[in-house]
Amino acid sequence: MKTIFSYFVPICASSILLFSSCQDNKKTDSEISSLDSLQNTDTTTIVIDEGNSAKNQKPFVQKKYSKSVDEVYNVIKSAIESNENIKIIAEVNHSEAAKGVEIEIPQSRLIIFGNPKVGTKLMQQNQVVAIDLPMKMLVYDDNGQTKVIYNSASVLMNRYEMSLPQIEEKINSLLDKISKSDIDETKLQDLKLENVLLELQTKKSSLSVDETSEKLEKLLLEKEFKLISKVEHDKAAKGVGLELSPTRLFIFGKPQVGSKLMKLNATIGLDLPMKILIWENTNGKTQVSYFKGSFLANRHGVENEELTTKIDGVLDMISSKILK
Repeated sequence: MKTIFSYFVPICASSILLFSSCQDNKKTDSEISSLDSLQNTDTTTIVIDEGNSAKNQKPFVQKKYSKSVDEVYNVIKSAIESNENIKIIAEVNHSEAAKGVEIEIPQSRLIIFGNPKVGTKLMQQNQVVAIDLPMKMLVYDDNGQTKVIYNSASVLMNRYEMSLPQIEEKINSLLDKISKSDIDETKLQDLKLENVLLELQTKKSSLSVDETSEKLEKLLLEKEFKLISKVEHDKAAKGVGLELSPTRLFIFGKPQVGSKLMKLNATIGLDLPMKILIWENTNGKTQVSYFKGSFLANRHGVENEELTTKIDGVLDMISSKILK
């Protein structure tokens, strides 16, 4: 059975933004210029073939370009900046970070961006989707071919068992407009829809969200992790007149391990650096959630038990130390 989705679609920020506004806005001249430099077609279709083997499917959208990594990244960044409803929250240059620890990987750049209005609506339906917000796009070199990958709204809706068709369509539309490829492909790829709620590791904290967050920040500093971004989803929601229980996302890491994983498969850069979500459930209890490194490695087909075990150990240690 085939399902077809059509869509036309350094570093830090603290309290801001989740995803883009659902309102269609008139493009500025600079936005039109930026997008035109990467696109030949007006629409793109993703075909999801549920009958294909999982081996040939990817759990994210992938596009190809004839331009360099820097050129594509700058056009995507310009398109984001030209939309007044979206803001850039963080930028991670994976390849430059790798050089800092004397590891060579092909060019790889991650951009994290969003706006709280739609993100809050998603989290109001399923709060743990916050671990995958704000949205991200990875621009990287794959054997001389520039590629961009990202999680579509369709992936997120399925991952977290949500049904918001209108929001899904508009998010997909915007993502496609931002990342329009200059290589016309009738069928981008087969897209694997994931349900990952059972893969999400969640622990209970005896402290409040604020107290748990403070302990995490202090621990990351002590362990010499780089805090890329602290996203205070609840405060961002309040800033646009919406309500959300305390929800804080921490994005952090060290390039020594992540760079080695990216040498094995560059696409894992989409899910790095590491993330821990601290949130208050409907019973007022504080929860600490994260995806294990072994889950991310499996998602991207990375086989290195030593590295993934190390990441799993670090995440287990950090999350356990901040619970009380």
